[in-house]
Amino acid sequence: MEKKTKIIIIIAVCVVCALLIVGGVLYGVKEYKMRNVFAINDNLARGNGKKAKVILLAGQSNAAGCSFDAYLEKNVSAEQYAAYKGGYDNVYINYFASGNNESHGFVKAATGQGETTAHFGPELGLAEKLHEEYPDDLFFIIKYTWSGTNLFEQWLSPSSDGKTGYLYRNLIRYVKKSMDYLISKEYVPTIEGLCWMQGESDSFSVENATNYEIHLKNFIADVREDLSKYASADGIAFVDAYIAANPIYWVYCDLVNASKSAVADDSEMNVLIDTNAYGLTCANEPEENPDMAHYDSMSQILLGHLFGEQVIAFFDKTE
Repeated sequence: MEKKTKIIIIIAVCVVCALLIVGGVLYGVKEYKMRNVFAINDNLARGNGKKAKVILLAGQSNAAGCSFDAYLEKNVSAEQYAAYKGGYDNVYINYFASGNNESHGFVKAATGQGETTAHFGPELGLAEKLHEEYPDDLFFIIKYTWSGTNLFEQWLSPSSDGKTGYLYRNLIRYVKKSMDYLISKEYVPTIEGLCWMQGESDSFSVENATNYEIHLKNFIADVREDLSKYASADGIAFVDAYIAANPIYWVYCDLVNASKSAVADDSEMNVLIDTNAYGLTCANEPEENPDMAHYDSMSQILLGHLFGEQVIAFFDKTE
């Protein structure tokens, strides 16, 4: 065999091996994204027929939670931080944050349940608001989030053109698994609302920002249909929030937010939180190099409070 032919064969073999390796890695990533991440540790006592309200939390990084526990501790009293860290006896959460931090079952909603164990998300302020307003009622938060993800592909729901996104499929599976576990433990849970903090990754192109409205309408409709058997008597409320009005980071944020506004006007069961009007900030933490893409600790707490207020307004109507 000529030397040139041998070299060609060796190169071809190397290329094939490289493709197999890359393919294996990509397949592994896909398998990780689609694997059964929903095994639930049996952490709860028997419910004995106790009713419980369920709040869903989904979206990208500001839903996952990139706000620092350490800054929260600096910004609140020692007593309040101890309450945050210890969690709430009547508010439990099953959470999955980007595959980096997950509970594998229901635990008290507390600090350290964000993108990493050093971070927290809207669940903390949400839990605080629910506990303050209804200390004798039982709540479960089901949180499925993934940072840096978009609605036009990864969260894309079945009613939209294109392949249904793996995050949409996983969200539905995660919620169903969580709800079935609660039912198996003899609770009577009903889903009251979905809190949605997402849209930053759809703001990088005019096309995706413009199509956000139809994708979001379809997403809401599909969630309500796929989870209908677990819904409250009035259905599942959808509580959305504006992304930050920061075109340096989120280029077409105005288009995304306009789409959110149009969807909120589409149904009485939809509501939109104007995070910009409430003055939520991203410019203060970390002090030496602020993370302009993610909410500061007290703004993250406020976002959770606002989600809680809106959800409460909906399920109050059914009582």
